[in-house]
Amino acid sequence: MNARSQVIQLTVEGRQIEEVVLGLFHTILLNRTTGKHNYTKDRNFTIGSLSVQDVDCDFLDFTYVKIVSRELEEYLKKEVSHFRDLLRHTEAQQSGQIMLEFYRKQKNRWLFQADVFPWEVWSIKLDIIHIATENERTDFKTRLSEQVMEKVFYILDVINRHEYVPSTPPKEDEELVYDTTFTDIQPYLFRISHQTMGPSW
Repeated sequence: MNARSQVIQLTVEGRQIEEVVLGLFHTILLNRTTGKHNYTKDRNFTIGSLSVQDVDCDFLDFTYVKIVSRELEEYLKKEVSHFRDLLRHTEAQQSGQIMLEFYRKQKNRWLFQADVFPWEVWSIKLDIIHIATENERTDFKTRLSEQVMEKVFYILDVINRHEYVPSTPPKEDEELVYDTTFTDIQPYLFRISHQTMGPSW
């Protein structure tokens, strides 16, 4: 099965990188995460609740909703900050892409690692610009805030389509579908990767 791939492309100032990516990634993960699964002996299970909170951006006129999870917040912040720093600290790298990939595993026999099958990939491509004046910065901030809101609606539209998501497995196969390492939430298995490039991409 081929992974569904979605690409979101935006132009941002360096100081907006982190808020744009976190706002979009948190929106996606809010819809790809459940509370912890609690299985019973007869293979039935209940799902714990999630807490959410609003986040107001500093460099955008934008508020997004995120899951309240210190572990998820720290993980995303670390990955996105690293991507931001790579883009901002090298003049030649004026564009970059960061990807959020959801996957499932398939058990292998013997001592081999499980095979990994991506089923959904979100790519955020950013072009970085430098703005000279405060008036230009204010106008740009307004336009970008509207664009980010449009991208959030696009994400919600894609996620609400009736397309493939892995079904909930029995307890013994739970780690083939969900990341069970978080103590308070249970997202589908995911990983983040990124790359940076010069202005010719």
